[in-house]
Amino acid sequence: MECADDAAAQAARRKAQMDERMAARAAEVEHQREVRKDGEDRSTRELVLAFESAFADGLARATGALGDALDVAALGDVSAAVQSLHQDVAAASTFLPAQTLERTTRSLAELEASARVKREQVAPKKRFAFKARDKLAPALPPAPGPGGAGAPAGARGTSVAANVAEPPLAPPAPPPARVPGHDGAEVRCRRGERLALAPPRGSGGDMALSELVDCDVTLLDGVAALWVDKLVRCRVVSLPIAGAVHINRCEGCEFHFASRQIRVHTTTSTDFYLHAGSHPIIEACTGLRFAPYLQTALVSDEAFAAAGLSKSDNLWSSVDDFLWLRTQQSPNWQALPEAERAAHDAAWAPLAAAHAEVSAEMDRR
Repeated sequence: MECADDAAAQAARRKAQMDERMAARAAEVEHQREVRKDGEDRSTRELVLAFESAFADGLARATGALGDALDVAALGDVSAAVQSLHQDVAAASTFLPAQTLERTTRSLAELEASARVKREQVAPKKRFAFKARDKLAPALPPAPGPGGAGAPAGARGTSVAANVAEPPLAPPAPPPARVPGHDGAEVRCRRGERLALAPPRGSGGDMALSELVDCDVTLLDGVAALWVDKLVRCRVVSLPIAGAVHINRCEGCEFHFASRQIRVHTTTSTDFYLHAGSHPIIEACTGLRFAPYLQTALVSDEAFAAAGLSKSDNLWSSVDDFLWLRTQQSPNWQALPEAERAAHDAAWAPLAAAHAEVSAEMDRR
């Protein structure tokens, strides 16, 4: 009987020791997890603090330069500085808290509003004078507008009036030599393809499209910022984008974007369907036409909210031409006539097809 009691006591002690070791092991694992999480949080906090410091310095320099600007060339330098700040915000959008992202975007919008006021102050006033008709220089032949040959679907029709603008009053800000921040998530050198794309893991949500010809591109969920360079006769349709959209050197394209900031450089004969959280900005462009982003059930209210956009506030027609410093309407852009706008079905068909393919793939798994 005593032997049985001793065996039971030993078994109980062994179980207690095992439970104690398991509890200690679980506590150690939890401690290590908390240490890793604390390290990750600390690393993110350090990144945010470093960004906020650099952004504040850059914003202060740009604000000071704007206050000192007395001519068009100086305003061009301010424009380049603001563009650089927008690129920094887009690159950091993957780790910035929503409050910080909103504050920096608002600061840049206020700076751009001040820049518009400053441009009106320094813009040369056109002197009124009578001119003899026989002394007028012959008109230049119009550049091919969006309605010309090779224009994408939805961009055909009457060409843009006064498509050829006067020479720019200041040199355009050069596009970045290398697309920043996208960490290799770049699609380039394609011709005549239909592409459904999403940012790969590890890219931070940034994407770049470059050197595409006659392509139909659909961008799915998860795009944080987008750079577009040297596209010809392409259509790009995207769900709402959380960061900025930068477009350079495109021709004869059709773009559907919802974003808080949209900047367009050296682009011609292109139609834009936008949901813009701030004034779209163009530089050194001709023959651009703008219309509101086409609403569809495929783009949910949650998608707009996730991108930091208000579905009811759309500044698609508040276009600022940074190189047109006169009070008259810029001849480089116009509103796209309703009769010539793309049909909903045609614009969103690639997105619907892409979603159908994804759903079918999930069903097969």
